[in-house]
Amino acid sequence: MYLACVYAENFRIFGAPPTNDGGTDGRLSLEFGPATNVLVGENDSGKSAIIDAIRLCLLTTAADYYRVTRDDFHVGPDGRADSFKITCGFKELTTAEQAVFLELLTTDDSGNIALYVTVKAQLMDPLRPHRVSMATRTGRDGQGPALDGAARELLKTTYLRPLRDAEAELRSGRGSRLSQILAGYPAMREQGEDDFDAESDSASTLVGILRRAERHISDNTAVAAARNDINTGYLQKFSIGSDVLRGEIGVAGDATLARALERLELTLFAGTGEWTRHGLGYNNALFMAAELLLLGNSDFAPLLLIEEPEAHLHPQLQTRIMDLLQERADVATTARKPPVQVILTTHSPNLASALAVEHLTLVARGSTFRLAPGLTRLDEGDYAFLTRFLDVTKANLFFARSVAIVEGDAEAIVLPALAQAIGKSFNECGVSVVGVGGVGLFRYSRIFQREGEQIPVAVACIRDRDLVPAGTSEEMRKKLKCSAEMTKQEINKHVAALKAEDSGHVRTFVSDHWTLEYDLAAASWTMATLMHQAVRAAVASKTTWPTADKLAALDRAARDEVSQWQESSLPLEKAALHIYEPLRMSRGSKPIAAHHAARLLKTTSVTEDDLPPYLVAAFTFLCSEV
Repeated sequence: MYLACVYAENFRIFGAPPTNDGGTDGRLSLEFGPATNVLVGENDSGKSAIIDAIRLCLLTTAADYYRVTRDDFHVGPDGRADSFKITCGFKELTTAEQAVFLELLTTDDSGNIALYVTVKAQLMDPLRPHRVSMATRTGRDGQGPALDGAARELLKTTYLRPLRDAEAELRSGRGSRLSQILAGYPAMREQGEDDFDAESDSASTLVGILRRAERHISDNTAVAAARNDINTGYLQKFSIGSDVLRGEIGVAGDATLARALERLELTLFAGTGEWTRHGLGYNNALFMAAELLLLGNSDFAPLLLIEEPEAHLHPQLQTRIMDLLQERADVATTARKPPVQVILTTHSPNLASALAVEHLTLVARGSTFRLAPGLTRLDEGDYAFLTRFLDVTKANLFFARSVAIVEGDAEAIVLPALAQAIGKSFNECGVSVVGVGGVGLFRYSRIFQREGEQIPVAVACIRDRDLVPAGTSEEMRKKLKCSAEMTKQEINKHVAALKAEDSGHVRTFVSDHWTLEYDLAAASWTMATLMHQAVRAAVASKTTWPTADKLAALDRAARDEVSQWQESSLPLEKAALHIYEPLRMSRGSKPIAAHHAARLLKTTSVTEDDLPPYLVAAFTFLCSEV
């Protein structure tokens, strides 16, 4: 069995069901896979609320208390709700598991058996935020039998909070997390026996060793001397009549397995023969290893909830942690044990790219969107492609409010600078730019396309028209068609074919003439000047990077040349061909030209009228609320 679904209404960011007269459905309804499930998305989208809903419904092995307050009740257009409901459903129960939870199971019309746990909370007094009544029952709607203590213990989850203090969690002490983990380890069960033999002074179990240590400590010469001094020199002088006052010095606490385990701590060994303090990252890895030890020996639905496992970990270690989590699921499956199910939240592109797309769930503005096959427009080939090519630089698209998918590095460099220049900052609007290297443009956009409710993320595919203008030389034209040789209908059909994948919040913005660089140069004399300066600098940068003085001289010369073209009434389209020619003929690098263009935009005043209309439309789309 595994946690297959979680439902919630009026809890935190998740709202109420639709009313009779329609409206939106604000409830949480999310399904999980039996192995690794990763929740991705921007801050305050609902990821932590999902984890907390599961914690509240199932409780945790660490016995950390979740106190429901007024703040946990959803605030909608009609004010704050006075109740909420959370349901967790377990499916694919084995025969043995069905026997354990027999009286608590639910069978649907198709004969499928599931175990549902439902928590209902009622706000008793709006003026007293902590007065909340709670009820936990089984059944999809919480109408089944109450969940007894034994069943609740079996269903508890393991939870690793964000920004956790791993070193403190693994330290010794009463009720320590390490003692709880070790108490659940099968090999520890026989260690609770007291096998201390006073005559032979031997012991092998933890409790026996503790009793033996107590005996030796009590018999220690210094301890005995201090005890006798206290008794004879001081304590006996307090006696009245026949009272006998005598003190003993020993190990604090009773000799039980729990006390023995509470005296243990787990630290990271340096491998040099000496103990030393390690950083937060490796201590977090050590803590996760300890928690997986407990989960790996669980017989019922081992579930690990982790918020931001990347905390304190460098990128390579993040990937190793994800590899370990997936490995534990595979090992458990082959060993015929319940797989360790992992549900985690992350803001790390490293983790998002380390896992196949089908294991991800995109959480956006209180709605969840699983990316499993059959739920998106991605086909089997797309999933295989993304598993291979969706790297860490592209995985930031899962955390963006808007995504610009572009063909190459040049666009990825210059487009944010152009948007910033006209007052549409990509950073302020939460726009991520993803360069796909000229291929697979729509393999990435199809992540955001699906039937039914659309993911509320604006996706702009920005691409070249690749039709050369009139007057282009055969050398520059190569095998491209010329727009002057085509009818308007043929051009429209060509552009429509480039936009054929558009649907939902995915829109394609095609250049107005040819390529990005040509269209920028042909948009206005301001941009023609800037692009000529950028291209001249790119040509000069091909062998060695020019000095600041050399760049300044190149910029002046390029500006003067464009001014001469303008004064001689050279058509702007002809000037754009001259400007673009070095890039088209590979005498200069497009990404380096984009770098210089971004440099020049910092000191050049540019308005929307100076830019190609298709870019202005794309920037407006990306920086608007979906």
